[in-house]
Amino acid sequence: MFYQYKFWHSLTHPTNFTQAVEQGEIRGYKKRSFTVFLLFMILFVIREYWGMGTESLTTLFASNNPNEYYTARLLSMVGIIAWGIIYYCFHYYGVTYLLHLLTDIPYKWIQKVQLYVMVFLLIEKTILFAVFYAVGYTTNFSFFSLAPIAQQVIDTDFVLFAINQFTVATLLTIIVQYTFLSKWEEESNRKALLAKIIGLYVLMAIFIGMVSVLPLQEWFTRGLG
Repeated sequence: MFYQYKFWHSLTHPTNFTQAVEQGEIRGYKKRSFTVFLLFMILFVIREYWGMGTESLTTLFASNNPNEYYTARLLSMVGIIAWGIIYYCFHYYGVTYLLHLLTDIPYKWIQKVQLYVMVFLLIEKTILFAVFYAVGYTTNFSFFSLAPIAQQVIDTDFVLFAINQFTVATLLTIIVQYTFLSKWEEESNRKALLAKIIGLYVLMAIFIGMVSVLPLQEWFTRGLG
């Protein structure tokens, strides 16, 4: 049995899609997953070319060191491409594997659902970049999260960066993962499934919050020195 994969149609018909995943091959899925990966890479490259996240390198240009500046930008571009691949692989393969361990649902089945997550992340990051490009500057926190509001009453960076991980895309991710994965779970296990999904993203947010406050750039500079 073959099922022609259509992103938005499959997203709005979870029962049909989950049944098709169980019963046969999904035609067109690999092509669309590669397209999403390619769009991710293009977005990361464009953001880097625009200068997003490279503010610290402008001191080289301002201090009349153009050669060092362009070398640093080139290395930064290579690094962002590598980071883009790592980011995509973690969310597409890594999170899928973690959900597989937590639920015992076949890995390949979950991976089909995870492509929706990647598209949500891609759309959110694209909108963020478009706004940053329009206003001409970036911020540490996403306006899709509650971090900008929480910043008015909380001054702990770790907490703010953790809150920043809970965006509109995260909410959509939890909804879609639960909606689709619950089709493969017994009804008595569905509350536990929701708790596992939410718990996973809470732990990820805490971890990212901890890493975000570390002086990684300073350590890297010292290592090179």
